[in-house]
Amino acid sequence: MEWRKVKNIIILLLLLVNGFLLALVWARKSEADSYDRTALTQAIDALSGRGIQVDRSALTAAEGLSPVEVERDVAGEQALAAALLGEAAAGDNRGGGLYLYETDAGEVSLRPGGELSARLNDDPRWQTDDPAAHAALLLKEIGVEGTQRGAVQLEDGGTAVTFVQTWEGTPLFSCAVTFTYREGRLRTVEGALLASIPSAKESGTVLTLPTALMRFLDGVQERGDVCSALRSMEAGYRSGQTASGVTRLTPCWHIVTNTAEYYLDASAGTLERIAEG
Repeated sequence: MEWRKVKNIIILLLLLVNGFLLALVWARKSEADSYDRTALTQAIDALSGRGIQVDRSALTAAEGLSPVEVERDVAGEQALAAALLGEAAAGDNRGGGLYLYETDAGEVSLRPGGELSARLNDDPRWQTDDPAAHAALLLKEIGVEGTQRGAVQLEDGGTAVTFVQTWEGTPLFSCAVTFTYREGRLRTVEGALLASIPSAKESGTVLTLPTALMRFLDGVQERGDVCSALRSMEAGYRSGQTASGVTRLTPCWHIVTNTAEYYLDASAGTLERIAEG
């Protein structure tokens, strides 16, 4: 038999084998997806049976998230302060991890974990007719990714807009910052923004969405809380300080019901009610 014919037969056999393997992978993936959809439907039905209606479209999975340890980036904080003050300033270490930056434009204080407080003096660049757009642009100049949370609010004769920081595109629920404007001019920036460098990413698994829903149901019942609607369940991170002073980002869900808000740890499955105010 000519070599060309043998080669064509070999190529054909390889194509058939690849096609079979592709079909096998697709069938297994389809089976797994079908199982996941069934499990999610059963979990939603279980909550419905306990009088809790679930908005299925407002549920996000925590797949791909894992705990991350990050180290404080003082240089990044200094750049953040410079963006707010309009000029670079040396940080004054006041002890306990508190750095204070002061210029004629105002002052910025930063603590471990990203706690931020800024008081800004009169400056034409803080004047705006659109606080939300102005705050979003300033956040971009600071070098922090974030998304607006809620509508612009009127507070004590001023206007306030809040942004939640995102970490590699994922919400960092414990890091939110509020920009307050009075008479159309930015006056204060309060909250937390994490300027840090990733140091270690841990391995591990997170709960599937159906399992998380059942943990939420168990937790609500154990607490004796009452709700009739689960409006959203968003996957993201919470930050916290370790004993060594390193900040740890922990995967979790932020759950909003018609009566309260909760955090559900995506690994341990523990439920924590968020204190109001």
